Amino acid sequence: MSLKSLEFWVLAQMVLEVGLIVLVGIFLLKIRSWYRQMLDLQAKQPSREDMARMAELAAVLEEKRRHLEELLAMMDQKAAALQKQLARAGSKSYAPVESAPPWESGISLRSQVETLYRQGCSTEEIARRLQLNLAEVKMALDLSRARPR
Repeated sequence: MSLKSLEFWVLAQMVLEVGLIVLVGIFLLKIRSWYRQMLDLQAKQPSREDMARMAELAAVLEEKRRHLEELLAMMDQKAAALQKQLARAGSKSYAPVESAPPWESGISLRSQVETLYRQGCSTEEIARRLQLNLAEVKMALDLSRARPR
């Protein structure tokens, strides 16, 4: 074998070895990044102790939810009983809180105040029912008294 061909083969062998070293280095870097990703995923997953603690908290929350449902049912029963007592007592029905404000009904506030006053309601009761200030109710009553009939 000649010296030139031997040099060629040695050079080719060196290039192949350097290329192989570069490939091994790339693969090692890739494996290291995969390993880090796996560690990050494992760190994000709760441990067994965390899972047990979450199960305990879920049980406590479920117990509190059931307790709240029982309280709500009891309150509904009491509200129904109170409504029955009001109906039996023959008390006047009050406007529900969700109803539209009285000034949107189309009837003037002064006539509503006069009507309620004639029905025997106190000024405080009129103010509460019509969602007005007590001074406004008194002023409306004063205006209605001052108005010529």
